[in-house]
Amino acid sequence: MSEELDQVFGQLVKRSWQRYDEQRTTREIDDLLVGAVVTAMVAEGNSLIDLNSDGNHHHLRFQNPRDRHRLMFRLTHATGNVTAAKTLGHYSAVQMAYGEYVEDTRTVWQALKSEVKSGFLDVGEPGVITVDADLTTSYVYVQVELLLDLEPYFADHYTVRYPVLQQHLAAVRQALAKYLHGRLAATTG
Repeated sequence: MSEELDQVFGQLVKRSWQRYDEQRTTREIDDLLVGAVVTAMVAEGNSLIDLNSDGNHHHLRFQNPRDRHRLMFRLTHATGNVTAAKTLGHYSAVQMAYGEYVEDTRTVWQALKSEVKSGFLDVGEPGVITVDADLTTSYVYVQVELLLDLEPYFADHYTVRYPVLQQHLAAVRQALAKYLHGRLAATTG
């Protein structure tokens, strides 16, 4: 009887550790994603120039020292509890923006604003590209919201698949840069 109860106790401890690991992973994957994005962007030659968090959204801003383009991220872990993560899988709402320095920002921004007066644009939908400008820094940005499954980016709880992450970030950056260049050409041409 004693050995049987020892086995039951061992099983209870083992299952408790599994639950504990599930809870920890759910809490920590948010921070892992932030660290993975920072590492991936810095590895590509970008400098982290701003990082802040309100506890739910993590905001990151990078600048490329060669051509001064900027990349901004708002990362939000959408499945923050074990039940949601088990049901939906871990995923994040990711807003990524690409920006370039523009000499005459006010003129370009006025031209872009007049093009984007459509009330039919739902900026909360994934894949919708919007335009914005920071007149104080002379940057014009385009941004897109995506809902990304996190599983492809992590081999296990703590190992990042950087080639996959870097390819996905490069694809979004390229799409946004092409869109911005097209919009800028339309306003100046």
